[in-house]
Amino acid sequence: MTQEGEAAVGRIAIWAAYVEQHLVDLCAELINEGNAAVGNTVTANMSASSMIQLAKKLLLESDTTSAENKAVTLAALTEAKAALEERNKILHATVGGSLVEGSTTFWNSRRKRFTSGALAGQLEAAQHSPAELDALGARLYKAMDDLWECYLSVSSRGEK
Repeated sequence: MTQEGEAAVGRIAIWAAYVEQHLVDLCAELINEGNAAVGNTVTANMSASSMIQLAKKLLLESDTTSAENKAVTLAALTEAKAALEERNKILHATVGGSLVEGSTTFWNSRRKRFTSGALAGQLEAAQHSPAELDALGARLYKAMDDLWECYLSVSSRGEK
């Protein structure tokens, strides 16, 4: 992997961590407005996917969040989930060489994939250039920023 690719993978990890923190913040606000302690306790051992499901459920049940803010936040949560799933394919992969100059191969043996049939137990491989990795980092940065804006819109710091 090139130094540019390594740096891009680092940015993916950094922005994904911020996405996950903003999910905690958003859930905490939706659980107990203005008092994050309860929400932080509820989400302490939850995966990002579980927090996204919880936030969607709480948003749909909320009578203090406007329809517009609900729609924007639901869209942001959907995009965050998709971006984090792509992140998983990079950060949880074994890295190998590539026949495509400048690209790196990421090998995944996700347990949920290929559990039966002819492909059972096989690896999934994808090649990514540093530019493609940077694009995922940018996607995660935007997801992080959008979630922060959503948090502000449902909190007492923003319009409801």
